[in-house]
Amino acid sequence: MSDSFAPILAGLGLGIALAGAPGPVQAILLTEALRGGVRRGLRAMAGANLMLGALLLALALGVSIAVPGGPVLRILKILGGAFLIFLAVDGFRTASRPIANAPRRDELPPAARGALAVILNPPAWLFLATAASSLMVSATQAGGTLTAVLAALALLVGVMAGDGTLVLASGLGLRRARSDVGRILRQVLSLVLAVLGAALVLSGVLP
Repeated sequence: MSDSFAPILAGLGLGIALAGAPGPVQAILLTEALRGGVRRGLRAMAGANLMLGALLLALALGVSIAVPGGPVLRILKILGGAFLIFLAVDGFRTASRPIANAPRRDELPPAARGALAVILNPPAWLFLATAASSLMVSATQAGGTLTAVLAALALLVGVMAGDGTLVLASGLGLRRARSDVGRILRQVLSLVLAVLGAALVLSGVLP
């Protein structure tokens, strides 16, 4: 029983560590929470976590994910970088607007932004192909498919705990900040997204 429980605890710790590591997904969640408050941030978080959960469940059920390489990695970097630049431009464009929990009809919904943040994130695929895959193999060997599924769920819970803390802290903090402070924060985060996106595009284009 203890051997079967160990991968589940490892999954929880791995999820918390993953959520605590700064990256494009965390930057997008923070941007959405600062842009529209807790509700909007939670929508983006739901999209990201549901997508990650689906991929983790596939791993637990035996689907293998290889480390992207060659042309596939280049395309992924270019698409991921372009997506971050798109969000940065949109963030600059709307930075001076009032906070709005509900997305406009002409914009990409927060949940879709969160899901694409995972799908178009090269480090996320690297994590799935290495650390997450290794965890699922260990869990399957320790207790079968059920243990692997529980380890995947524990990992997801760890990620959700970290992401939820980020969204709540930033969204609630925005309510107390002056409007000019919120605008500056949104502009700074948009700049961060632009830099991250440009770096990804360049790494995908340059040899």
